[in-house]
Amino acid sequence: MSGALPAPRPRARARACRPRGRELAALALATGLVCWTAGDARASGIDAPWVTSGLSGPTTADAAAVFWNPAELAGVERPELLLGAGLIVGRATYTRERRGTYQTPDTLQFKLPLDPANVDATRTGPAEEVATTPIAPTGNAFFAFPTIPNRLTLGVGLYVPYAAALSFPDGPQRWQLQQAFIVSTSLTLAAGLKLTEQLSLGAGVSYVGGIAELSKVQDFASMKEFRDGLAYLKQDNDFGPTTPSELRELDVLARPISLKQAISHGASFHVGLAFNPNKDLRFGLTYQHSAAMRYKGKFAIDMNHPFFTQDLAEQGLRYKPLVEGDAELSFTLPKRLTAGVGYRVNDKLSIDGLLSYVLYSDIEAFVVEASSPDLAQPKLGIGDRVAVTLPRKWNDTVWVEAGAKYKLSEALLATASVGYQSPASPDSTIDVASPDNHRLIGDVGGVYTVSDRVSLSADVRVQGILPRTVTASDYDLGNGEYTLLLTTVGGHLKVGF
Repeated sequence: MSGALPAPRPRARARACRPRGRELAALALATGLVCWTAGDARASGIDAPWVTSGLSGPTTADAAAVFWNPAELAGVERPELLLGAGLIVGRATYTRERRGTYQTPDTLQFKLPLDPANVDATRTGPAEEVATTPIAPTGNAFFAFPTIPNRLTLGVGLYVPYAAALSFPDGPQRWQLQQAFIVSTSLTLAAGLKLTEQLSLGAGVSYVGGIAELSKVQDFASMKEFRDGLAYLKQDNDFGPTTPSELRELDVLARPISLKQAISHGASFHVGLAFNPNKDLRFGLTYQHSAAMRYKGKFAIDMNHPFFTQDLAEQGLRYKPLVEGDAELSFTLPKRLTAGVGYRVNDKLSIDGLLSYVLYSDIEAFVVEASSPDLAQPKLGIGDRVAVTLPRKWNDTVWVEAGAKYKLSEALLATASVGYQSPASPDSTIDVASPDNHRLIGDVGGVYTVSDRVSLSADVRVQGILPRTVTASDYDLGNGEYTLLLTTVGGHLKVGF
């Protein structure tokens, strides 16, 4: 990781406990990257908080139907361009609750029971709070063109359905996350076909592109391969994914690691149905298929520590201070099914709502492959490419939202909505990279009609998770209190031709 700070050099007593042999150190280096990346790139935490304005939805016939429900494109009566831009401002905090016992970070004991002389009595209870205020721009563009009047409309859209941007200061969360930037952008071609005056069908195909950058400090003590490497060298140990806190977060095994400039190319599709039994009542149904994301980029491990760069030199092994290579991160964006209903109460008031079911349980695993000549260790049969698959335990989620539109005047329309989203992450797998919980949503906005062809809209959307306190994480690092608040300010220009 370019510019990363090296871990402090351990005191002499740590070196007396060190693993024996270059094979173990090589094995730890080869597996550090894959174990970290697969564990932290969590799709459950990257739903974008804002895609279109409060005016659009699964029962609205406008250009944004390319995203919401392509069947509603059939109701667009003339060419229409919709351009949007916004700013997302977040606030995330985490107060870690240390519920375990830790050894002093500059020692290196392999196995329990922990020597009382190595117990760090200061590392207990709540740690200092860490907080971040990410700010990110967002935007979208949609165009709808009636090809066969009152029958077939084509549309194209460019939008960001998934995004996450977090950058925490150095703190007790660094073992899970220091910085994350994950974006998935869809370029979609869609068509809406009116079968009858009441029934329309639609479909869209999407190119799904993405970029990802991640960094953290990898704790080698948490790795199965590190445990197995010690066992191979006939050294009994309690390391591995379920290792107790007493053996975690030691200076000598703390290696800064990063994934940079990872680009993904994929594809997906969605289909929709619109049913309008009369002029006042509208129903919509959309199925969005999953997309396989394969982010290909570069990895770097900061090995600038005497244990890895000097202490094994007499045994014929010395690592570069910075080890780099190619990496690929793979996971699947979830399927989702969305139903919507809209009702025009009178000439001034209309109400609508949606219910979305997201199949996060379909995400079975994250897979990471890393390759570099520096990873090859022939004596252990390790080549220049390694791969790891990590299972997940996420839940399916629901999103429900209800809104209203009220015509204040011939030129001004007010919009408002409230909603709820359920969490995907159970207590056992939550961490600061995905501060997930029950989410409450509020949105207010307005539309100003400039002319028969031009209108302007603005929205303020707030999404916050209820404060979540976790005491049952699979690992002590997941315990603590999480908060998250996202505020989005956006606007749209709508032009008819």
